[in-house]
Amino acid sequence: MTTVAGHVPAGMADAGGVRLPLTPAQKYEKTAFTFCKLGTAGLIAWIVTPPIMVAVVGTAAIVLYGRALYHGVDRTRCILRYPRLIMGFWAAVVAADLTWLVFLR
Repeated sequence: MTTVAGHVPAGMADAGGVRLPLTPAQKYEKTAFTFCKLGTAGLIAWIVTPPIMVAVVGTAAIVLYGRALYHGVDRTRCILRYPRLIMGFWAAVVAADLTWLVFLR
């Protein structure tokens, strides 16, 4: 990925301009962040759609952030910043979602 001026953003390449491979922790965090964004979109859409997507995506976010945490990630790009906090938030969302699906629907 280069900018308009042809520069590679910081953290994407070494001093010689060679793209560095992602560590396992970075790979899991990148995928987990994607599911965090999907879950957020699902929460917004919850008003007009079935909340099954929220349960699936929230569970995936918990699992993927757990893997990223296991591999050493201690901060993330998600708005809550800390994997444990994100996992706790999504666990509460999934619990509320499943409670609604099973008992209140």
